[in-house]
Amino acid sequence: MRHFYTILTADLSANPPAAREWHALVCPGAPQWSLVVLTDWNSHSEQDTWEAISSVVEHHIEQWGRPVPTSVVTAFGPWGVAATDTLRQAMQKVRAMWPAARL
Repeated sequence: MRHFYTILTADLSANPPAAREWHALVCPGAPQWSLVVLTDWNSHSEQDTWEAISSVVEHHIEQWGRPVPTSVVTAFGPWGVAATDTLRQAMQKVRAMWPAARL
């Protein structure tokens, strides 16, 4: 299962996730933030430790039908994300520019 997170870029640099596979992208409209797509944590304890970092926000798939947060509009506005998008629509626009953002 894939997990989608945002995290401060500095926190990601200092604390890369302990996972079998992960990809990260600095947000084009807010370079202080990064989007992380992760598959298969090495362990539950490593997942819990990483998710406890104060800047980590997980974007659960069941929330993707909701309106996109303002912070996501700022972060990905250069790629066409608009305030009228749902999070799912925003991720489709991100995926068009960065294929790693696929479910």
